Formats: sequence, C-alpha cells, structure tokens
Amino acid sequence: MECPSQSNTSFRGRFAAKAFPSFVFCVFVFLEGYNSLQSSEPSVPNVLVVLGASGEVDYGAQFRVWGKRWKDAFGDSITEVIDGTSTSPPAKDEKNDRQRTLDWIAKTDARESDETRTYWLVLIGHGTNDRTGAKFNLRGPDLSDIEISNALNGTRHRWIIVNCSSSSGPFLSTLSSSNRVVITATKSGAEQNFSRFGGYFSEAILDPSTDLDHDSSISVLEAFLSASNRVSRFYVDENRLASEQSLLDDNSDRKGTPAVFFRGLRPVKAPADGLKLDGSLASRVLIRSLGERIERSVDQTRKIEQIQSDVELLRTKKSEMDIDEYYAALEKLLLQLAEHLVD
Repeated sequence: MECPSQSNTSFRGRFAAKAFPSFVFCVFVFLEGYNSLQSSEPSVPNVLVVLGASGEVDYGAQFRVWGKRWKDAFGDSITEVIDGTSTSPPAKDEKNDRQRTLDWIAKTDARESDETRTYWLVLIGHGTNDRTGAKFNLRGPDLSDIEISNALNGTRHRWIIVNCSSSSGPFLSTLSSSNRVVITATKSGAEQNFSRFGGYFSEAILDPSTDLDHDSSISVLEAFLSASNRVSRFYVDENRLASEQSLLDDNSDRKGTPAVFFRGLRPVKAPADGLKLDGSLASRVLIRSLGERIERSVDQTRKIEQIQSDVELLRTKKSEMDIDEYYAALEKLLLQLAEHLVD
C-alpha cells in the first residue's frame, strides 16, 4: 500500500520525522483497507440455512431461490439447508424443523476437535412478535430467539447469525454476545411486513460489486451494508415508506448499528451515549473470496485480530492522549500488523 512520500524515505523514518499530514493520510488509507487484507477464517466454516414456512406459494419460491444463493456462495459441502417451504409436514418418524435446527446448533460443540470454528445460522422466511416473544415461523413449531440463545449457551465457537425475517429485531438483543455477529432484517419486532432484506443479502454475497474496498473478497460487513442500501433504494424507487430497517451487532452491547452510519466502509456517524460502533468483527469475517485467498494458521489469524482490536481500542482513546503519544503508539501497532500481514 503506497503512501504519499519521497520514495527514498523509509516507512519508520517518516514516522520518526513526524510528517503528520502524510502520516494521517497513510493511517486513514491503511485503516480503510487493513481489515480486508488480512481477513481470513482460521478454518472452513459450516453453514445452516433454514427456510421457514412460506405462508403463500410465491413466498416459498422466493425463499428457495435465496437459499440456493447461499449454497452457491459457500458450496454444497459445507452448507446444509432445512427446507420448510413445503406445505407437507415431516414424516412421522422425522424431527420437526425447530428440533432439527436446535440439534444442529448443539452438535457444533460436540465435535472431536477443540479448534475454534466459525458457524453460520441463516434464517430465511417470516417472523412474528407478540406477548409470547419473537419467533421465526417454521413448518410446525416456531423457533424463538430464547431457544437459539439457550442452544448457544457456553459455545466456544464464533457465530454469524443472520435473521432475514420480519419482526426479527428482538433476536439481536437476545443473541448478542462476544465473538458473535448478529444481523436482523428489522430493528424491532413491530416491523411485521414482509421483509425483502433476505433477498438482497443473498444477492450481495455473490455480487462482486459488494467488494467495497476492492480487496477481492466479500466480508460480512460489506454484505450487510450492500443489502441494507439495496433495501433502502427499493423503497425509495417504489415511493413507499420503508417497513424494515436492518441492524448489525458484533460488539456484544445488544444495540446494533444501521447501515446509515457508514459511507462505503467508512464510519460517518457515532452511536449516542458513548456506545461503540459495530462492524469491526464483521469486517474481518469473510463470506467468500473473489480472487486468490491468503491462507493463515489459526495462531497467525488470532495475532492479527488481537492487533486489530488493539488499534480499535487505541482509536477510542485518541481524544484523551497527547498527539505525539497517540501516533507513536499507533505506529508501533501498524508496524506489528504489517509484519504479520507479510509473513
């Protein structure tokens, strides 16, 4: 990554000389791109896509198309689909769709390997929210946010949970946790109209234009922002009042961040009440690579992610620090990150 400077000046020398204008520009460019440069999952993820009850035949056809796109993105070998769009109930000797989903989650911590893995749970369909709580509508008994939370209790793995249904907002606050990305199609349970977010999200994970930083990969954050913006454009183009506002949570504060807080991948707004902006973890988790992927070991990935976290923490303290002290600390972290990226 090139920064504006004299070609015969070393990277460390420029920092030591405190060439602040060039330095600030370098840091800005680096922080815009460094997440994606090193984004690499330590192991192959496992994906479960659950297609809920369709309600109407046309909806079922849409849900199946959306689900197929997930298989196209991740591949048949690691993507399992529970298709509940049929009006026919499971056979008497088969478990219902809710139990099959909960059993799949439970199996993730029962594997022989102690390696921390990444798991995806994608819910495509309709949702409801009433006095009994928020639920994802299935063929047979519905699935609640509480049931998923209980199934995930104590998990050692990283989870990416995408609820594309209407009234999905409450799932975010219930499922928010460390080392977890939770995305919902709506910000509350009151947004009960049919949600289009799942369709646009399934398009975004396959569309090269979703690669906002042009690093030949699509991250969870990029897909979320792309899908959210496509939803917004739909309602504007149709001259309709938006009935769904998606959220992403990955810092475990149970609040979530909407796409309007970003322009491209750059944050342009800050949450109120001193809350932290979501997106750091989501920017580091890849959905798919569009080019040659850099393979790294689990240990390498963890070191890179720890440095990233240290940079994010340092940035939050900038206003409290002496400017020279801040840039010196940032230089040290960025040089460490650069060393790991080129190893």
